Amino acid sequence: MNLLLDRTFNLSFPVIFTLGICAGVSWLAHWVSRQRTFPGRFSFVLIHLASLWWLFAAALEMAVLQPNHKIFWAAMAWPGIVAAPTFWAIFLWQYVNSIHRPLARWKLAVLMLMPLCCWLLALTNPVHQLFYGAATAPINNSPGAPIRYAHGPLFYAAAVYVYLFMLFCIAVVIQAAARSRGLYRRHYLAFVLVTAVPWAANISYVVFGKTIFGFDPTPFSFAFTLAAFAWLIVGVRLFDVLPVARHLLLDALLDPVLVIDTQQRVIEANPAALALANSPTAWQGCALEEWPVIGRDLQQLLALHINQQEPQLLTLADGERFYELRASAITRATRDGPLVLGKMLYLRDVTQRYLSELKLSEALALSEQRLKTITNLHELLREQALRDPLTGLYNRRYLDEFFALEIARARRHSRPMVLALIDLDHFKQLNDDHGHLIGDDVLKSVALFLVENVRASDVLFRIGGEEFLVILPDVDAQAAFTRLNKLCSAFAAVPMDTRKGGLSLTFSAGLALWPEQGDTLDELILHADAALYRAKAAGRNCVHQ
Repeated sequence: MNLLLDRTFNLSFPVIFTLGICAGVSWLAHWVSRQRTFPGRFSFVLIHLASLWWLFAAALEMAVLQPNHKIFWAAMAWPGIVAAPTFWAIFLWQYVNSIHRPLARWKLAVLMLMPLCCWLLALTNPVHQLFYGAATAPINNSPGAPIRYAHGPLFYAAAVYVYLFMLFCIAVVIQAAARSRGLYRRHYLAFVLVTAVPWAANISYVVFGKTIFGFDPTPFSFAFTLAAFAWLIVGVRLFDVLPVARHLLLDALLDPVLVIDTQQRVIEANPAALALANSPTAWQGCALEEWPVIGRDLQQLLALHINQQEPQLLTLADGERFYELRASAITRATRDGPLVLGKMLYLRDVTQRYLSELKLSEALALSEQRLKTITNLHELLREQALRDPLTGLYNRRYLDEFFALEIARARRHSRPMVLALIDLDHFKQLNDDHGHLIGDDVLKSVALFLVENVRASDVLFRIGGEEFLVILPDVDAQAAFTRLNKLCSAFAAVPMDTRKGGLSLTFSAGLALWPEQGDTLDELILHADAALYRAKAAGRNCVHQ
């Protein structure tokens, strides 16, 4: 109790710096917990909670002045020290293998046994001195001097346990990177770097005795981890492009599968397709017509049957092999209807069917089974297309689903709801003056501004071009009008970041109140659109209802 009530602290730079990292880790865990589901999300949050425990205990160890208090807080850090790599290993395994289900409670309890045992052994060290030896003492006689720990056998046993988990983490990620390509590989390699830096710092302390400000450098290295995750999540949208367990889906298919974009470029191919093309190198982004062995024939066949859904027969140039081609459109719902993102080309070798009619029934059964696998994969890819790829906001497809749930909740609780349409002023002129790349930068900056300046309960959508939609639950017309006016003024005062510097913009907004001004989504959008038109006619940079 005296330890907890001690108020003699030294708020030095290392302490303040470590507490700052604590605040950043807390924000990141809170932010991730509110995002849509991704593989290993629960374990990802647990990593940061364990790191937060470790960092906070380290900050207190540096802050207190008495040597026995410092040793106490060093012991208090052990649950976080052991739990952080444990949950990091679980997270990487779940992320790489696309496991969305959180850990069962009993598994979580088993995994926490070792952190709790280490904690108990560290706290009882004065009795057995197997964690820290009798030579543990301050490095000098000055108040608050760092402790030089004489590590005992239990300390090294715990370190070996932790390092085994870290080796497992690195092995899992390297294996995933080796069998991946493009963006997925870069994500996995980034995980290797994020894993290696803090544990390299820890090894430098445990093995070589390296310190920063006289303390274990590991808590300070979490500043890099925090910055790296912030960049991965915000900069490269880490959790918007999720692994789809390729080794369980595309790679598991025995027949060749190609995915092409709207410009007829190959963006994905499974091992069977690569083998058929004699294993080309640097093939991602290759034009379909230039794809080895079958590309030109595929291009011609797709051009002849562009609107047909029936399977087409592909005969290779050697005239000895025959493939049945099925082309499935990959689409995403938008305000103007389905937007075609590309096609999935599925090639089934039907050579034996042409050589022997006796195997026809077996070939048809195999075709149905594999077609079902392709259809399931196509549905999985469509289900992930709920967000606008440029801004990261929800798209129109999700708006229809979300509104149905929100309107049911509003009716059940007899609560009001406001729908707001926001349209950037003179955006076409901005594109003409600065180019579409700058226009894209502006749209991303606008989305980030809106996310940071609306309530956590408000939901944002990009429904087309420079037009955004906000659903504000549990507010009346006057409150919504006040909120949007403040948002409008704040937006006009903050330049939007672009690759060429800040650009000042304004927006106009129209509001519609449920149920007074419409009972359905279409009715509310129609009323809000009319209000938006009045705002434009009134000189822009204003809100009408």
